[in-house]
Amino acid sequence: MSTDFATLPIRQPISDGTPRHPLAGTGILILLALRRDRFRICMWVGWLTLLMTYTPLAFTSMYPTSADRMARVTMMKTPAGIIMGGPNFGVNETDIGVMVANELMTVMIAAAAIMSILTVIRHTRAEEESGGAELVMSAVIGHQARTYAALIVVGLMNAVLALAMTVALSAAGFDIADTLGISLGITGASMVFAGIAAVTSQLWRTSRAASGVAMASLAAAVVVRGLGDIIDNTGSALSWFSPVAWAQQMRPFVDLRWWPFLLLVGTTLALMLTAHVLEGHRQYDAGVLPSRGENVNAPEITSVFGLNLQLQRGLLTGWAAGIFLGGMAFGSMAKSLRDSIDTNPLLTRAFQAHGLDSIFATFNQVLAIAITAYVVSAILRLAKDEQSGIAEAVLARAVSRGNWLLSAVAVTMLGSTLLMLIAGLGSGLGAATTLHDPGVVWRLTLAALAQLPALLVIAGIAALAVAVRHSWIGWLVVAFSVGMLYAGILQLPSWIVKLSPVMRVSAPVEYPWLTMFALMVIGVGLTAAASEIYRRRDAI
Repeated sequence: MSTDFATLPIRQPISDGTPRHPLAGTGILILLALRRDRFRICMWVGWLTLLMTYTPLAFTSMYPTSADRMARVTMMKTPAGIIMGGPNFGVNETDIGVMVANELMTVMIAAAAIMSILTVIRHTRAEEESGGAELVMSAVIGHQARTYAALIVVGLMNAVLALAMTVALSAAGFDIADTLGISLGITGASMVFAGIAAVTSQLWRTSRAASGVAMASLAAAVVVRGLGDIIDNTGSALSWFSPVAWAQQMRPFVDLRWWPFLLLVGTTLALMLTAHVLEGHRQYDAGVLPSRGENVNAPEITSVFGLNLQLQRGLLTGWAAGIFLGGMAFGSMAKSLRDSIDTNPLLTRAFQAHGLDSIFATFNQVLAIAITAYVVSAILRLAKDEQSGIAEAVLARAVSRGNWLLSAVAVTMLGSTLLMLIAGLGSGLGAATTLHDPGVVWRLTLAALAQLPALLVIAGIAALAVAVRHSWIGWLVVAFSVGMLYAGILQLPSWIVKLSPVMRVSAPVEYPWLTMFALMVIGVGLTAAASEIYRRRDAI
């Protein structure tokens, strides 16, 4: 259990029978959370502010003329561009501020929302699940103080982020009202998903289920916004069912309007009220939705491998559904992108050598980078199992620590193989449907499997992070991989891009067998080193 709770002031229990106020001790918990998360907060706010600050400079450098920018705008009006970017309002389209709002807001909202979801779950349901909340509740702390403290901390994080982005963009010469609008739009949408996380942490008994449902709601919001904007690239009725669209419909740098921001604020308050009511009607360490309990007819688990497979089953099922839909969506864009190659100079230059294969290679890299999050989360579960006591119960039997770690990596790689297979199949089916070319299905499925050596390297790094007790290393690798998707916009040198294992594999353009073999050797070496370190170190 984390020793950070040692900083919590010791309070004498109430002896006169007076009931505690539901919010008693909220201030103490806020300070405790800020202390525990100070490095996470700095990393999240710093990284997002840097991305927002650097992107306009990169756009100015990459597209110096109006013609260059118009070519970029034309490309972003394709269905693929709209889904990855945002709506296009057809006003001052070549203005740098407009380009930033159209192309960056979706990414920024998704990143800030993930920050908010993880923080809320970490300080609510995860603490209750691990037993840390029980120690906190032994002091004079109200039963709803933890949820309010988590939401206030997330609110402070988003407020600092909004201020930092506003100051940075204003200093770069952008209009202060528009910079404030885009910053509040991003953080306002982020707070909506913080509210959703607060609700899911009351509904489900486990942090995995709570965070999984909250993340699924974020993915659904992004998809609904994308589909709605494809129907009408200025935003259709479908778009308005997504809080992501509400932020974008503030139209910063185009025609700034503030009333969509009120939708974000109102929804956040409604979700907070819902979480408040739900928490008041449930018991400690229970969810509003009843758990299924023990299945007495379940088959006996006879191996560590089988146990890890059972523990990852739910996580893998959710990822499989999402990855298949993502692959289908990407594949269905192939025809529209192919039709744009001849009319768009940027696409012509980018794909003149390999045509659609270049597009498919990019799709594979995006899907593989998404799956790196599954790889890291699945392996870092070992660290949580150590803290919760699950690992202690397993290792008390005739199970070596090295075998426990290696079996988790093996199951994760088995799951990664399944996910990449599903991703390639989905992408192939989507492309085959629009291109009327059945042969593309097996080509894209095979190309997706070429990313497995890269995922093995990610798994090895995550295992090493568990072994040295620094889980943040695993998530840093995921963040770095995501950042490499924007290497072109950020104008990063090629040697930095090549540090990402996923970006080194460009199938189906080519199959770099030597590189793939080297990645496999590195992944095996990292895993072996992690196993040895994990075997030798003390248990938590």
